[in-house]
Amino acid sequence: MGEKKIDKYVFNVKNKAGEGSYATVYKGVNEKTGEKVAIKMLSKSVINADDYLREGLIQEIKIMQKLKSPNIVQLLDVMETSNNYYIVQEFCDGGDFDELLKKRKILSEKEAIKFLVDVLNGFTQLIKNGITHRDLKPANILIDKATFKLADFGFAKCVDNFKKDMMSSMVGTPLYMSPQILDHKRYNSKTDVWSIGFIFYEALFGKTPWTARSPAELLKNIRSQPLKFPTDKIPVSQETLDLIIGCLQPDESKRFSWDEIYKHPAVAQYFTDFIKGNSKLEDKAQYLINDIRLMIIKDKLDLTQLFAELDMSKDKALDVNELGRFLTRVDKDIQRDEIEYIFNKFDEDGSNSIEFEEFKKWLEDNSIHVDQEQQNRDKQKKQSLLQKNNVEERANYVIEKLKLSIIKYNIQLIDLFKKFDKSADLRLDIKEMGMMLKRIEPNITEDETKTVFDYFDINKDGEITFQEFQTNLEECIVRKK
Repeated sequence: MGEKKIDKYVFNVKNKAGEGSYATVYKGVNEKTGEKVAIKMLSKSVINADDYLREGLIQEIKIMQKLKSPNIVQLLDVMETSNNYYIVQEFCDGGDFDELLKKRKILSEKEAIKFLVDVLNGFTQLIKNGITHRDLKPANILIDKATFKLADFGFAKCVDNFKKDMMSSMVGTPLYMSPQILDHKRYNSKTDVWSIGFIFYEALFGKTPWTARSPAELLKNIRSQPLKFPTDKIPVSQETLDLIIGCLQPDESKRFSWDEIYKHPAVAQYFTDFIKGNSKLEDKAQYLINDIRLMIIKDKLDLTQLFAELDMSKDKALDVNELGRFLTRVDKDIQRDEIEYIFNKFDEDGSNSIEFEEFKKWLEDNSIHVDQEQQNRDKQKKQSLLQKNNVEERANYVIEKLKLSIIKYNIQLIDLFKKFDKSADLRLDIKEMGMMLKRIEPNITEDETKTVFDYFDINKDGEITFQEFQTNLEECIVRKK
């Protein structure tokens, strides 16, 4: 009695694995393979009556189809009947992290680090796909054979629905949302960094860093009560404490970025390949930033008009394909993973679309300004040397290319200088400087070489000393550090 069959999957309605406001999860079996599965059943009448719920379901399916990782619960199938929708996922036999914490109270530092590494490994896929979870909490982290897996992406992008759910689920439970979400302020993917730090703290110390009975009280406590660690009772290494402090900065601008987390000494050894891959993509992004800068200035493009031109769908936002068409104009050899990486840098709030303010902010953060007046202010800065004259524009391009090469290949300035200082007098004449520039840009003209030379020759004595060379490239030294 109570047995149901949906296509090749069989389950008993008495055999529940979990239940929420909008869905019931059953333990089931794939009849053909004998594989255990989790079957999430959602009532069509409930889902279709609420646009937010329907959007949340669609988003969950789309996201889970994208994500492939041993630390993310895998989507196996999606089906529907006249009455219900069914999402079939891999079955996790160990319950969820919330249940584990209630049973164990605390984890050892070694166990907690293992948990954190699993969660961060799952997040590498979210980061790659530009997805912000937004609803990370212990109950949304499942356990299968001692492996921790991220689950429940129903509110990963459906923000309005998420806020509604947050308000209704607050009573009696500690919240893991960032101060920005609690305060209904604009936020970015660092909201997940906060949640990770919050859960990691709880795993180590058996309690959350702040508690409250309402969102307003929680927000007040976060802002008024300093973060404290009960290390007198539970000793934890300074390295681990430092990681938590970086994650739990109420001010988003001071909170750790993903890059800072993955490079942190507490976990960096587990993510060397991810760090290297991101480093290569960042180098590519920096080269493209320079090319975009030059294109906008050369063609005197207005960002508002440019955005409108790129927005083919006229929905006042760019998707990855619309941005990709623009980036292909800049670099015809750009790869899809490079487009997606740059798209995610623009898409600060993780909404999977780029609004004009995000487009403008990212370009302005990289010295590309929104109108001609701002461009002119930027041109006045000595280091940019962005003039209307074509020769000076090309000269600036070569200078930027030189700077990027120094950073990318970690070139020591003194070694580079001495290599072309054929007279060995720690000075470069225009011929020696020209040889260096031809290595960077083989097609550089004499006029362009002269313009670059004049840029470096600060005292205009016809020679470039190493001090002048270093002064003009000091931003490279800072960025390499």
